[in-house]
Amino acid sequence: MGSVQGFAQLTSINFDYLTVDEAPKEPIGFVGTGVSIHHPSLPIYGGIRLNNAAVGIRAGYYTFGYHAGARLSLTDQWFFHPRLMYTTGGGAESNDGSGWFITPAATLDRRFGNYTLGMGAQYSYVSTGVITGSSAYFSLNKQIDFKQKGLKPFHTQLFTNTVYSSLNERNSNIGFIGVGGRSFQNRTYQSVYLTAAVTDLGGYMDVYGGYGLWEQFGAWRFLTEVNFGTGGGGRAPAGGGLLYGAGGEVQYHHNQYFMGGSAGVLKSFDGPFYFSFIGLHLGTDFNFTSTQNEIGYAPMDLSIENGVRTYLGEDGFSNLGIAFRLYRKGMVQLRGESYWAFTDGRGAYAEGLFGLRLQPNIWFVETQVGAGAGGGINLWGAAALAFVNAGFEIPVNDYWDITGRGIYNVYSSQAFPTYGWQLGMTFNIPFNTQF
Repeated sequence: MGSVQGFAQLTSINFDYLTVDEAPKEPIGFVGTGVSIHHPSLPIYGGIRLNNAAVGIRAGYYTFGYHAGARLSLTDQWFFHPRLMYTTGGGAESNDGSGWFITPAATLDRRFGNYTLGMGAQYSYVSTGVITGSSAYFSLNKQIDFKQKGLKPFHTQLFTNTVYSSLNERNSNIGFIGVGGRSFQNRTYQSVYLTAAVTDLGGYMDVYGGYGLWEQFGAWRFLTEVNFGTGGGGRAPAGGGLLYGAGGEVQYHHNQYFMGGSAGVLKSFDGPFYFSFIGLHLGTDFNFTSTQNEIGYAPMDLSIENGVRTYLGEDGFSNLGIAFRLYRKGMVQLRGESYWAFTDGRGAYAEGLFGLRLQPNIWFVETQVGAGAGGGINLWGAAALAFVNAGFEIPVNDYWDITGRGIYNVYSSQAFPTYGWQLGMTFNIPFNTQF
């Protein structure tokens, strides 16, 4: 196979911490996680982010959205770093109103190789004005430069996550669905999970990571890991939101696909909530790189759709969200999607969906199944949703598409708007992959 011209880019992963006052309650401490793409010639960037409540009494308060900023060089090692963050969401019976959450911030950053540490200040304002205030702001950034010569290919997994728990603090049967990913090194790996309850605990959601060890024996892979993250909502007594736990998995691999069975336990750090679980993972395992002239690698796009999803009618509301194309073969696509309310007092509402799309040309039809709860919808019980949609995806250039669709809700475990629409832009990030 001849060489393939790749797409070189600079990306970064960001972790940060801030606190916001909620009068007359105590402050809420948020841990933020962001992923950014940097401009190739200007010191600016943009990306997506997730805020998770970790300190206080609002376990389950999550917001999702976007950020943009600039890294202005002062010396070779020091930078002035202003940024603006806009997210939507809420939960945990907080005063989140319609859900939008805006934060300007600035830090003085010190670079240490591919890492930068920052310290500064921020001011946050949530739609009702009850949650607002300034605080110290701390950030940690890791930079990944795909233009770097000799950069090793990344060994990764993307998978769906279906989880069942019968042994838990509530003494009930709880089902969860979500998505996950892993990045592998020689014998270690890092993982990330996002799951939401679909039965009995509607409104509960968790986002957590893991660090573990793995070993391969033929088609079988064995993994074990420790976990740390945040979770709450659905009236789960999870304190401020921090979670810890441990788990393991056995996977069977066939070509680039795998099926895994997992088991583990998660426990609230400062609350009585816990659950043990068994899970099923279905996913794909691949290497990828963005360096140029990689022999043996085929070009592919990481497709990220950003859009506004509006449900119509007297109880309708709008959501900000994102969708990832997890798999594509011919006209068949498997997608993972998440949407977060920002209007009509539905700030705590969020939904996570799996989508199966048939797209022979610019037109497509799709089904979506998942869970949605919060903001007075599907609370504390079952939270299942199913949709059938039809729409279009029109290319603008090699990197951008315009998307739109009509939405029809065919099933909801509780009352939910029947019709809706969605408009957005799809960003296609080219890279080279080897299954």
